Amino acid sequence: MQPLLLVSYGAPERQEDVIPFLNNLFAGKNVPAERIAAAVQKYERFAARTGHYSPLNSECRKLIAGLQQEWQRMGQDPPPIYWGNLFWHPLLTDTVAEMARDGIKRAVCFVTSAFDSPSGNQRYADALEVARQTVGTNAPILEKLPLPFDHPLFIEAQAERLLKTLTLTLSQRERGQADLTNTPAHILFSAHSIPLADAARCRYVEQLQSTCRAVIEKSGTAIPWELVYQSRSGAPEHWLGPDIKERIRELATAGRYRSVIVSPIGFFCENMETEYDLDVEVGECCTELGLSYFRSKAVGAMPTICRLISMQIHLSADITVSLPELR
Repeated sequence: MQPLLLVSYGAPERQEDVIPFLNNLFAGKNVPAERIAAAVQKYERFAARTGHYSPLNSECRKLIAGLQQEWQRMGQDPPPIYWGNLFWHPLLTDTVAEMARDGIKRAVCFVTSAFDSPSGNQRYADALEVARQTVGTNAPILEKLPLPFDHPLFIEAQAERLLKTLTLTLSQRERGQADLTNTPAHILFSAHSIPLADAARCRYVEQLQSTCRAVIEKSGTAIPWELVYQSRSGAPEHWLGPDIKERIRELATAGRYRSVIVSPIGFFCENMETEYDLDVEVGECCTELGLSYFRSKAVGAMPTICRLISMQIHLSADITVSLPELR
């Protein structure tokens, strides 16, 4: 079985990591000092509320452990698993160099981005090729596994997360903590907003909409739903919408819905955008508007996801795409 390279975004885990991480993230970009300062303050507020700076690296460790358990469950020895990030340790180039030193000649890569976009999937593909070029002639051939957005097990995992949250809403209603009786709930599938110009040259929106429909069908719920976007970093008129908080305000004004159920379908793992932008900012928005707020967790290291990745690796001879062919 081929070695696996898990590729993720990376995130700071300690206070002293925050500014170096942001320097990596914004390297080569003309980012205003006030934006960097705002990002630092956001991490500090998040850490003050949660006790940690980001769950993302921890999520990746859980995914690696889950994959090892999945292979052991199948009675197989796990393949070598490597892990590299775009913007924080372990950095991708360092990991590819480690693979070269270990004599790895070929590996399959799973990236924590389920949908196609220039800022997501393509960024990972570009980073993998840059890492190979940096390491040089001894760098392993890296074959990127397909995006899982339409894989039956990805749909199953998303539906399982959603159904668990729906069960929670019913349980709280029965205890008198949430009123879903006279005013029905509304499901908001959330994804990271990207510039409209980027959306026009990829299948990001199409894939998200298709996956949302499949998850609703798999879950069997009749609760109304829609796709919204979050965490934009540009002028609203140039980025995908509707924005999740703006849409929630519209729902509250209309007076039909009193409970909001958010599924972060566009995020593979828990991260700042789920635990801060959603749980803190969106959660506070709902409280201010008198709406009950419930959120599904990202699929991350679910056993179903570990099974999906394991299956993809077993089939990698037929379904992987080499990096040079991506261009």
